[in-house]
Amino acid sequence: MVVIGAGPTGLSAAYHLGRDAVLLEQTDRVGGWCRSIEDRGFTFDMAGHIMFSNDPYVHRLYEMLLGDNVHWQDREAWIYSKQVYTRYPFQGALYGLPSDVIKECIVGAIEARFGSLQPRRGGDDGGGNGDDYTGPERRGMFEPLMKRAPRYKGAERRRPVPHKGAPRNFEEFIYKVWGSGIAAHFAIPYNRKLWAVPLDEMETSWLGGRVPLPNLEEMIHGALSPVAKPMGPNARFGYPLRGGFQALMNGFLPHLEGPLHLETRVAAVSPSRHQVTLDDGTALSYEFLISTMPLPRLVRLMGDEAPADVRQAAAELRHVSVRCVNLGVGRENLTDKHWIYYPEDTVFHRIFVQGNASPFCNPPGGFGLTCEITYSAAKPLPVDGDALIQRCIEDCHRVGIFGPDDPVWAANQVDMPVAYVVYDHSRAANVTLIRDWLSSQDIVLAGRYAEWEYYNSDHAFVAGKKAAEQVAEMRQPPSLSYPAAVTLSAK
Repeated sequence: MVVIGAGPTGLSAAYHLGRDAVLLEQTDRVGGWCRSIEDRGFTFDMAGHIMFSNDPYVHRLYEMLLGDNVHWQDREAWIYSKQVYTRYPFQGALYGLPSDVIKECIVGAIEARFGSLQPRRGGDDGGGNGDDYTGPERRGMFEPLMKRAPRYKGAERRRPVPHKGAPRNFEEFIYKVWGSGIAAHFAIPYNRKLWAVPLDEMETSWLGGRVPLPNLEEMIHGALSPVAKPMGPNARFGYPLRGGFQALMNGFLPHLEGPLHLETRVAAVSPSRHQVTLDDGTALSYEFLISTMPLPRLVRLMGDEAPADVRQAAAELRHVSVRCVNLGVGRENLTDKHWIYYPEDTVFHRIFVQGNASPFCNPPGGFGLTCEITYSAAKPLPVDGDALIQRCIEDCHRVGIFGPDDPVWAANQVDMPVAYVVYDHSRAANVTLIRDWLSSQDIVLAGRYAEWEYYNSDHAFVAGKKAAEQVAEMRQPPSLSYPAAVTLSAK
């Protein structure tokens, strides 16, 4: 059995396969994009990572991999906009924003569910923002509070949504579920920065439980007073006490029974010969192959052995890249926050406050930050190299994370060419076509980039386990079936 890629999914798959697994990793360490680096006493992850899961099995894995090298804490996630901080999620914690912004957000949310609050005129239905749509996302928000639309005679300043019915894309979802005020002041600008593609080109199946959806009563409460209790699936999270997120990945190493080959790059894959060729020319035969590498790359490595429609489907898969600028600042305790979202004009969309993930990520007197910047063909990096580092430093000064008098002890960049998979409208059909053909060739896809899914690290652990179980099932001989008994009568 060959497993390509020693990120969280590949490590999990190899661990669950036991001695049958040969694990190949192109870098000099395990972990994939969950690796950590050290620079002048600072520990930085490759983009921010945390531990959280609702799966008891994943928590058992955490315990096995880290033992007591972990600490759990309540999340402090915030948003910086209008020159103030508000808690995440934006729609549930409007307190502190300018009053006109709060009004637009609340009225927009009401109108998203019940239609325009302008008085109706004649046969006009009020120009409702899709008030025929009563999907579960919106029922949970508004129906506990009111049964019919209130009357509002103020000037109409909210953007109407012309399409009625269920949202056809992510942009319509934002307007129909949260309303035009939240859309204008956070959801649209932030998600455009994050996804680096037009939002109407994305569908919404990836949202799942990632986006907290407070009801209207909670929304009004969060506008009138500070919200103390964190909301969302990762309201409490864990992180390795020492060693960065790398420590969680390294925790698999004592438990791997099969061989691990580091600095081993796959140069070609031959489904017909069941063979993987390495960049040094070595050929490895396999019974079954588990791949965690990006799906388009896997198909490219097969060359003409992959059918034309499979190659075309792989070429159409889209992704977003991430550049992380890591800054080690010479001042302790810059903030008590864990991560901060920036929907406005900073070059970064998020800062992961590495220094608060664990105190052991910082040298004495220092504090680490990771500025995350997405880019794509539709949204290239504005600058690169040292100029990008300087831009991040200047933007940090501008938003008040640290000041011009604070020394920067460490500064480096990490590039993640394939980071977020884009859920465009053709993704599902393309992935299904590719996966079905690969399955017929005894190749199992596992993890975020192989399955082209929005997986967190806990999902990746489970995906590796499921891949190992799938291979075990495929190795079982087909069950024998016998014909029903037949009675022959003599003539």
